[in-house]
Amino acid sequence: MTKIKLKIPNKRKLSLFESVVMVLLILYGVAIVGLLLWGFIASFRNDQAVVQRPWALFEDLTLDNYSDVFNNFKTFKYVDGGTQTVYFEEMFLNSLLYAGGGALMQTLCTAIVAYLTAKYDNTCSKIVHYTVIVTLTLPIVGNLASMLQVTKSLKLFDNIVGSWIMKFGFNNIYYLIFYAFFKKISWEYAESAFLDGGSHYTVFFRIMLPLAMPLMATVFLLNFIQYWNDFETPYMFLPNHTTAGIMLYMSIIGGGGSWAGEGVIALTSQLAAAFLVFLPIFVLFLVFRNKIMGNLSEGGIKG
Repeated sequence: MTKIKLKIPNKRKLSLFESVVMVLLILYGVAIVGLLLWGFIASFRNDQAVVQRPWALFEDLTLDNYSDVFNNFKTFKYVDGGTQTVYFEEMFLNSLLYAGGGALMQTLCTAIVAYLTAKYDNTCSKIVHYTVIVTLTLPIVGNLASMLQVTKSLKLFDNIVGSWIMKFGFNNIYYLIFYAFFKKISWEYAESAFLDGGSHYTVFFRIMLPLAMPLMATVFLLNFIQYWNDFETPYMFLPNHTTAGIMLYMSIIGGGGSWAGEGVIALTSQLAAAFLVFLPIFVLFLVFRNKIMGNLSEGGIKG
């Protein structure tokens, strides 16, 4: 009977520099996870107990902080010359509308423009392509005042649909990813459709767009997470549509503006609100983490 010997490759030893970097990264990861766990447990504790005994993690546990978020985290909006109280549920819905609609509009616009510049080689396509590359490398600052004036003139200010229209653009890093994806797709698919009597619209909506759907879903999720965490843009352009991010900001600075809750919000209540806002994107990342990491690193069509 012949014996088969398995040759096990020798493991490469880490250098001193690699070892130090690995230790630092492990310590950094432990610190981040530990801080999140401490904050999550503290969100179930009494505020005084956290101040007096911060490391007695499982003492004085309560759900009062989370009920406080739904009862005392509130603002008001102007309606028909008067004011109307806005609670956490409506702020959460405003965040969903702002992030979901904005992510969809930007993803769709970016995919369309990237397809046109990748598959239709002409002077206009080249101008658009290189304009995106140049503007991505140049910092554009100081345009907030003009943007406010333009949005007010176009009736887009303080309007959820208006915020979606503002996001309908392609000047972002995902344009380059879509461009590389469509560039690798063979044009023979389109030629076959043309022979069967299909138009350019048929090629895009029936062939190219379905092929790009996994990538589009990934970019949509990344844009959704970005806009969900954004509080500055809604704060400036949607004063009557307070989002959950703005609510957190107001609670931290102790009120002011349209804040209608208590002047000083307990730290534990702030932590409870933060984890309620953090929960949707955390669940999205856990569910779609493999697709997010995989679809952005792949190009072209799988065989």
